[in-house]
Amino acid sequence: MSNELFQAIVLGLVQGLTEFLPVSSTAHLILFPWLFGWQGDVNTLTFDVALHGGTLLALLICFYRDWVDMLLHDRKMLFTILAAIVPAGVAGIAFHDIVEHTLRSPLVIAGSLVLFGWLMIVAEKTGKQAKRKVSFMDAMIIGCAQAIALIPGTSRSGITITAGLFSNIKRETAARFSFLLSTPVIGGATLLECRKLLKTP
Repeated sequence: MSNELFQAIVLGLVQGLTEFLPVSSTAHLILFPWLFGWQGDVNTLTFDVALHGGTLLALLICFYRDWVDMLLHDRKMLFTILAAIVPAGVAGIAFHDIVEHTLRSPLVIAGSLVLFGWLMIVAEKTGKQAKRKVSFMDAMIIGCAQAIALIPGTSRSGITITAGLFSNIKRETAARFSFLLSTPVIGGATLLECRKLLKTP
């Protein structure tokens, strides 16, 4: 087994174990190569997004009934989700190069983990968790929070659930909306990187 194949398998396991926890899978994908001195394709944003392709498949399998229901019956929620992904989409396109070449450092990751971990604790303790439904305004707030997750070390699920808790949404509802919101964002990021790879000679 080649070193690169071994590294890819390890990072695939890391991605699978951490993606759906509020611990920033991207942070772990950056820290593992840094700790072990791994170089090459496994230490790039393109490889991270390729791993997220597996995450996208898992999300589609787990939530396909929700998406079918929204497409056929709950168009209001569908449009709400599509509107809420705009901030992350715009930020991702605008700051892609900065994220890939400047922010992927252990110092940034450590700071993000501490700061946003603390915010989640505060939200858990202070949020009233009274609302069972996500309003359009709630969705836009959560969508803006998702854009912050472009910063390495910031858990996408963690920051969006935190925003939901600060908006007084019940934890279970906030988590479900977070994963639904992530599906088109991860899908879009994966397609964008695939397009760039196809253009690479």
